This record gives sequence, structure tokens and C-alpha cells, in this order.
Amino acid sequence: MSRIRLSASTRDESVRTSIVVVAVLVGLLILGLGTDAMAWGSKGHRIIGLIAQELLLPETSAKIETIMGSADLATFGLYLDDNKDRLEEQIPGSRAWHYDNIPICGRKPHSEYCPNRSCASTQIARHRDILADPHESKAHKQFAIWVLTHLIGDIHQPLHAADHNDRGGNMIQVRLPWGRKANLHGAWDNDFVEHALGGKNEKLVADGLLRKFDPRKADWQTGTIQAWMDESNQLAKTVAYGKIAGFTCDADLKRKRIFLDQNYADEATTIVEEQLAKASPRSQS
Repeated sequence: MSRIRLSASTRDESVRTSIVVVAVLVGLLILGLGTDAMAWGSKGHRIIGLIAQELLLPETSAKIETIMGSADLATFGLYLDDNKDRLEEQIPGSRAWHYDNIPICGRKPHSEYCPNRSCASTQIARHRDILADPHESKAHKQFAIWVLTHLIGDIHQPLHAADHNDRGGNMIQVRLPWGRKANLHGAWDNDFVEHALGGKNEKLVADGLLRKFDPRKADWQTGTIQAWMDESNQLAKTVAYGKIAGFTCDADLKRKRIFLDQNYADEATTIVEEQLAKASPRSQS
């Protein structure tokens, strides 16, 4: 299993440090209007960080530690959710950074589903630039790492790159095969992650995903932020919404609680595993 390596560069040390951290963290991983949902929940974000940590060489960890004081990627990815209320007070509109409300039916221009540049795709690009800028302060780079480790995880949750005038599925009430009631967004954030865990701890799951998807890392390295968002949106169209019994673009799914059968849950869980695993190879791109 290959590990992320520092690229040899003739640029000055501060630029090289920034680029290393961008390469390692920007792709870490692996959206509804005004939603308070936390994509993947803490367990999903920790799995993403644990996978990334397994790919770090000691010298790469040292570069990250110069900015963050540690290389605890599994914890960095929790910062935006753990502090979302305080951040919204300090940076109004930051709650909307976690998603892009890309319609699953019809089209909207980016400016319409990302008003005031308050969406995941714009903020990822902005904070990548901050992290790569040798003239930026250490404090700004620290915040950029918190943003990137979290938001790139968020956009791999299909319902953080999709909307059907229902706050990314938050307004659709569902009942899961094991009897639990939830909303559709929350089911993808948490329940299908728990299903993937299967009672195992996060470290065991992260190790298993590393082994399972190792042959596909090279294929996942390429692409842009928008391409990754489009992947998630397509999964929302075809599975998260598309596999709901009776779904059409004209259907009102908010009228009654919807039963999601075992086939839906199993397919969703398979997708969740793959989406969580995509982050680390993309951190090398």
C-alpha cells in the first residue's frame, strides 16, 4: 500500500510546506439549504481522517505539525461541526459552507445555489489558495486545514451535493429496515455509516477500507472539486433519491414517512463505504 510522499521541489520551504499540506489534506475526503445536519457525522469524518493518517510518511506529519501542532487528521475533520454555532456568529453564512444545493431535477447556475459564495465548492477553492500562499499567516493556514479536512469530506456525502427543494433530504422522513425513524439526510449521514461499521470500531473500519479500495486509489486521484461534486450529485439522483419507491421529479416526498427497504440500505451502505474511501487517494492529486 503506497504512502503519500513529499514532492521534491525547488521552491522555498514555506511554499513546499503549504503544497504538501494541500496535497495531503485538500482531498480528505472523503448540502440542503440551511441544514444543521453534519455530513457523515463524527464517525464518518473520523474514518476519513484515520484513512488519511495511515498514508502519511513521518516527514509529512512533521510538516503538518508545524502548522497544527499535531497531525491528528481524524480530529481536524470535526472542527467545523463541533464549532458551527460559534463560527456562524463570527462568520455569518458559514453554516452554508458544508454543501452545494445542486438540483437533482433541472438546472440552476452556480450563483443561484451558492449565493454570496457561501457553499462548499467555493470555500474549498478559497481555502486551498490560502493554504498554498506562503504569505498567509499561520492562523489562517490552521483554519484552512480545518475547513478543508471537513468540507472535502462533506461533499462526498451525496446529499451534500444535491437538493430537491427539501434541504438536501432533511425534510423527507423515512423509516429504516431495522425500525429506526430518521430523515433521509440523517440516514445517509449516520445510519448507513453505522451499518458500514457493523459493530466494529472506526480504526478497524478505516483499515478495512484501505485494504479493500487500495487498487482503485490511482483512478480516484484525478479530477476537480466540481467533478467530485458531480459524482455525488449523480449518486443522489440515481440512488439516494432515485431508489426511493415511486420517486419522480414531480413527486412530493415530504407528505408522508417513506419506508426504505433492506435493498436500499445495503446499496446505500456500499456507496457510503466507497465515498469515505475516496478521500485519501484524492489527497495526492
